[in-house]
Amino acid sequence: MDVKLEIIKGPERGKIFSINEVTTCIAGRSKDARFRFSEDDPYISRRHFLLEISPPKVFFRDLDVTNPSRINDLYVEEAELSDGDIIEVGYTQLKVFLKPDIRTKTIRCVKCGKIITVYEDENPKQVCNDCAKKEETIRISGTPSQAPLKITCSCGKDLTKFADSDGRARELLGIVTYACKKCLPPKGEDAGKKINDYEVIRKVGEGGFGKVYLAYHSPTCRLVGLKEMNIFNKQLGARFNREIRIMRQIAHNNILCYVDNGQDKNTGKPYLTMEFASKGSLEDLMMQNNGSLEPKSTVQYIIQVLNGLEFIHRQGIVHRDIKPENILLKSNGEGKGKWTPKIADFGLAREFSKIGGSNLTGLGKAMGTVLYMPPEQITDAHNAREPADIYATGVTLYHLLTGKYPFNFPSPLDILKFYQENKHRANSPEAALRLMMQIQRLKVPHQIVFEEEPIPIKQRNASIPSDLGQVVDRAIKKPLEERFQSATEFRSRLETAIDKL
Repeated sequence: MDVKLEIIKGPERGKIFSINEVTTCIAGRSKDARFRFSEDDPYISRRHFLLEISPPKVFFRDLDVTNPSRINDLYVEEAELSDGDIIEVGYTQLKVFLKPDIRTKTIRCVKCGKIITVYEDENPKQVCNDCAKKEETIRISGTPSQAPLKITCSCGKDLTKFADSDGRARELLGIVTYACKKCLPPKGEDAGKKINDYEVIRKVGEGGFGKVYLAYHSPTCRLVGLKEMNIFNKQLGARFNREIRIMRQIAHNNILCYVDNGQDKNTGKPYLTMEFASKGSLEDLMMQNNGSLEPKSTVQYIIQVLNGLEFIHRQGIVHRDIKPENILLKSNGEGKGKWTPKIADFGLAREFSKIGGSNLTGLGKAMGTVLYMPPEQITDAHNAREPADIYATGVTLYHLLTGKYPFNFPSPLDILKFYQENKHRANSPEAALRLMMQIQRLKVPHQIVFEEEPIPIKQRNASIPSDLGQVVDRAIKKPLEERFQSATEFRSRLETAIDKL
């Protein structure tokens, strides 16, 4: 879509900023600002606000706490922009012009020749839904095809007939769990909700992207994780489903396995199902351990995460959203505490933004998420490459080892503690964070990432071994060229450091 900001009042009246791509960009007087103002308006900051271009939507985030921005005469921190809005920064006013530019074309399925409709910027080598379904069995299974297949419930009931009713039981061995109706897990919030053939057992998470459920697929007796996306437009949902089908071909032991996808026939919302990682996330594990984890097991988890990243980077995919809550844990069957980390949501953050989803919503989580991003990703998310994932993985390791970010900003545990102690002053964790930022005179995370140097990890936790500390500190260098350049290089250095733990 075409996005234009025309200065209608101020020293640079008549100047027009324009952009036509899916990305994030900074507006201000800084040299790295995509929308750069002159020095003539002293009340415009070096990095004053951020735009997230997510067709057909555009999201605004104010970065200046000293001279806050206004939209249509109202002070705002974050908003979805509309055509005709007036943004006021300093003495300058800008009028917003948004022109939707969603173009489609017809192509033929590369498999069967059937005519299908795709978006103009999509890969022309597409397959139709029918052919895509046939290709979904291209998964590597450790069980020889001639071996007898038997799927049972934990109670011993034979479920083979149901499990293989769609011909995918062999493909999904060791990935999904099966259960008969009598042995389903305990029910919780949203239990009984129907999404096509899936029945919700309980909600296990919620965020800006949508809700995540433990769900039961009655026709096959499968228990899976189901993510229902917050997209109501059926046309956009169809595009998202095509992107998911591509991602589902990526199979690795340290990447959460995608099982199915579709659109709810009642709501039009797209959904995807995946193997269910019942042990929660590294974020959950850290919170259960009073805010930090011991070095050896933590480094072992991150080494496996880097194995997964190495694999997807070879496929030309950049995750762009590595953080502890996106690394899930699944029992590997070797006993208590033996868990395999699984990268979740790989590629989804980028694909979601392509179709109108924002990564900015949700104050507490969004602010924390920004602290995992390197400067180049905030400046231009569209062109962020593999070193951005290295940086995010380094911040993840730093956070797991110390319970803190590499910058002066409250962690989730800090916010929760402050909230519990100040409920008379803040009625929610989000309000508590705002109050903490006001009291401590904290910058917003976007400014922190640009303007502050990471705190060396041994200043946070003096017990961290020096070799490990040096590896972590290098991974989170802000200049891209000073970081590890690949997951392989980062993993190799961690393997050397762990030998000394």
